[in-house]
This record gives sequence, C-alpha cells and structure tokens, in this order.
Amino acid sequence: MGTLIIGGGKVGLYLTQRFLEHDYDATLIENRRERYEKLCGEVDASHLIYGDAAEPSVLERAGIRSADAVVCVTGADETNLIVSTLAKMEYGVRRVLARVNNPKNAWVFTPVMGVDSAVNVADITARMLAEHMESKLDDKIFEENPAVDRPV
Repeated sequence: MGTLIIGGGKVGLYLTQRFLEHDYDATLIENRRERYEKLCGEVDASHLIYGDAAEPSVLERAGIRSADAVVCVTGADETNLIVSTLAKMEYGVRRVLARVNNPKNAWVFTPVMGVDSAVNVADITARMLAEHMESKLDDKIFEENPAVDRPV
C-alpha cells in the first residue's frame, strides 16, 4: 500500500521525497527519459518507474492495485485526468488528487471523472490575492475613517 505520484517535475519530486522522508511508501512515475535519468540521482530506484502512467501496464508495474492514493501532478491536464479516471474507475483507488494546469479545464476535474480533489493553482492564487487585496483595502478604509477608535 502507498501513494503513486504521477509526474516527476519539481512538484512530483518534492512530494515523493517528503513522503519517503516521513516513512510513507511512495512511487514516482515519470515518462520523460531525460528527466527520469535525473530523478535516478534523487530517488531510490525502488521508488521510481519509467513509463507513461496513462498506460495500465505502467500503473500496474508501479503497484496501483494496492495503492491507497494517486496524486497526478504532470504538466498536462489530459494526462492528469486520464490517470485519475483510470485510478478511480478501473482500479478503485480510494483517494485521487489531480493538479489542474489550465484553469479553463477545472470544470472537468470532478468526482464523476475520478478526481476526489482538484488542485487548481491559478484559482488558489487568484483567491488568495483577492483576499489579500480585500484585506488591504479594508485596512486602508479603516485607517482613513475618522470615527475609528473614537468613543460614540
């Protein structure tokens, strides 16, 4: 049992290393040969698989049948969605998380498509920025209000 992490970019590598550092079983799947070779110096070979995670044979080689979770963090929404759907619908993985790269695609990253949680970084950033700006605006309004901190 463990977690499959799909995509060996910076996020995938970071997640894999963090899981392994904290004694969680994690396997990283990467499909770019050059990137895979670099990852070999960062992650023990027993936790690293070369191949296209959209191929069921690659997922099975990585241990998807006993996986507790699948985390899809490739740079391609199509891959993240295909693997999420396979993981949930074909293999019955309990928890499936996927990164949304293009905010216009967020609408399809739903439980019906096999995604339990979608991480839309653009949307999260926009919301945080809006909250920050709103907070700053509120602070400025109260600073300029002569009634603030005066007895009624």
